[in-house]
Amino acid sequence: MLESIQGKLSFSRLSTHLSAYSRRRFVGFCMLASTSAMAFTVNVYAETVDIRIATAYAADNFQTMNLQQFANEVASATSATNGQVKMKVFAAGSLLKPAEIFSGVVNEKAEAGEVIMSSLAKEIPVFGLDSLPFTVRGYEDAHQLWQASRAEVEKALAKRGLKLLYSVPWPPQNLYSKKPLSSLADFKGMRMRSYNPASERIAELSMATAVPVQVIDLEKAIASDKLDVMITSSWTGVETKAWSKMTYYYQAHAWIPKNIVFISQKVFSRLDAEAQKKMMDAAQAAEKRGWAMSRDSDAGFENQLRNNKIKVDRVDALLRNNLDRLGEQFVREWLKTASNEEVAILLKYTTERSMK
Repeated sequence: MLESIQGKLSFSRLSTHLSAYSRRRFVGFCMLASTSAMAFTVNVYAETVDIRIATAYAADNFQTMNLQQFANEVASATSATNGQVKMKVFAAGSLLKPAEIFSGVVNEKAEAGEVIMSSLAKEIPVFGLDSLPFTVRGYEDAHQLWQASRAEVEKALAKRGLKLLYSVPWPPQNLYSKKPLSSLADFKGMRMRSYNPASERIAELSMATAVPVQVIDLEKAIASDKLDVMITSSWTGVETKAWSKMTYYYQAHAWIPKNIVFISQKVFSRLDAEAQKKMMDAAQAAEKRGWAMSRDSDAGFENQLRNNKIKVDRVDALLRNNLDRLGEQFVREWLKTASNEEVAILLKYTTERSMK
């Protein structure tokens, strides 16, 4: 107690003898310290980062549901850190039109986005591997191809100022037909839906007639009897009520396209190390969960096709052989323009697949 009083007296005497100039300096120092403390407090709150994620798919689509869960998990995991992240998913093209999502994130119109890889194949050729026809037989092959190509995908995104978060496949692209199919010869003269260069080339090689139809017009084209055969997923078949005209569905697994979810590297760099790790941990969980959701949804959609009187079946041995040779033809043509990196990916995939 005595020491405390003596201390106060000493401080009083010191204050009395301070010159006006010294007092001004002392007060200025205190104000500076107070201002710095306030600035520090503001900076702590300024660490919260708002991230808008643009996607083309409806809120009830399994891809969007997975994306929303990822966003929720990131927000929850970072809520106790200075690098808190608040993510909002804008579904059904409500923030950016589907064709503008990738460029929109590059040009900072959104902080993150989701696109189907094959839609960017012209701009980023390595993404075209994702839809090389009849190269994968199922989800296991598709995952192996993804592991072989992931590093190059990350590099391609990094060149554009983006960071890969995760990738999830759509259900396999399969064959729908009005009549039974047992060999490639059965396609001759049939009206086949085309919607990209690969589907156009398949129609050409199988001697079918290509009929350009985008997914937005597909239900109407099927109902109005403009198609005899098409390659699309179980999900699209249900969405377009393919059973209105189609009778057969073959599990051809022409390709298994994937979506990628990415974030602006500039935005990601604003997060502290702890928040970055939590986001990448959530992304890893979203990728694992998304692959399982894709498998489950495929099985569910195929059941809906069965319930609507479509015959769901595997591809006959002869047709399987025909389709595999068709795939080899695609690869030979693709190799003529493929880069060394693309060839290395395919070689790694085929080598590892042959060792299974």
